[in-house]
Amino acid sequence: MIRRNTFLAPALAAACLLAACNKAPAPEPTPTPAPEREAVEPIEPSLPVPEPVERPDPSFANTPEEKLGQGREIAETVCATCHAVGTEGDSPHADAIPFRDLSKHYPIEDLAEPLAEGIMVGHPDMPIFEFEPEHIDSLLTYIQSIQAPHDL
Repeated sequence: MIRRNTFLAPALAAACLLAACNKAPAPEPTPTPAPEREAVEPIEPSLPVPEPVERPDPSFANTPEEKLGQGREIAETVCATCHAVGTEGDSPHADAIPFRDLSKHYPIEDLAEPLAEGIMVGHPDMPIFEFEPEHIDSLLTYIQSIQAPHDL
């Protein structure tokens, strides 16, 4: 009887191993790709964006005063249709944050990338704008200059 069990146990183990080896591995589940976001064409600002101050020496940057003036001009010509762009007054569009209060909602420097890539935040019907780096720098310089004090 002992001999039969000695032979039976290894035979059962070998049969189990062979049965397991013959099974094909389960196929890997195919990941479902995320739905693609609908491409939206950026629109051109309705009013011309002022050109940066030209310098004979390209390594010479606009002065802070020039950036501030250009930023104010961009805000007044491109953004004032919806936003209050000064230090007082309500925005013409009820859902548009007054520029002086933007830092209550966002770090101002974090707006640079969305402005470069086509800002798609803000009020639901906000047009998509893409700005050049020097325009972004000027606009953010102006926006930073008018921020109302607030608690952090």
